[in-house]
Amino acid sequence: MNKITKGLLAGAVVVSLFATMGCGGGDKKKEDPKPATTTTQKQDKAPEVKQTKVKPVPKSSMYRYALHLDDVNKLPPMTDEVIKEFEKQAKPIKIAEKDPKKHRAGIWTFNSAPQRKGAQVYTYRWTAELDGHHDSQFENDKGKKINEQHFAHIEMTTDGKTEKLRSVRVVKYHVTKETGEKGKLEELYKQTYK
Repeated sequence: MNKITKGLLAGAVVVSLFATMGCGGGDKKKEDPKPATTTTQKQDKAPEVKQTKVKPVPKSSMYRYALHLDDVNKLPPMTDEVIKEFEKQAKPIKIAEKDPKKHRAGIWTFNSAPQRKGAQVYTYRWTAELDGHHDSQFENDKGKKINEQHFAHIEMTTDGKTEKLRSVRVVKYHVTKETGEKGKLEELYKQTYK
């Protein structure tokens, strides 16, 4: 062998020795790349809890629930005290009779905003169209005769902890659909409990 070939072989032997001994400038011996076979265990997902809507059922035949109140979880608790007070206030008020052509149910509608359970105060609100709903007029400040619509509201609040009545208010009001002008507001009953 000539000197160049011997020198190359000797250099190769020295390099391979360093590589096998782990003296390659801090580089660790690299293993042959093997295809990674990861065995990932499937974690069981927590079962999804489906919140089923439970259709609210009125405790009185004198009212129905508004369509947006389609789940009892959105409603304040309808206690016997609340229903008794509602019926007491609703019975003397003459509401418009049932008329499918005019989309009138002939019944009070419970239409409070949805509420969370455990609130400090629960709010209750019923609305009904009054008898003679479109049958009267009033003159606005410009002397123009405007057809009135007549509504009644029964509003109550209860304490969130005790569920006892805090207030009751019954109001009739008159408004025009066309212009939104208000006529007379008539407060029929108001009571605050301590």
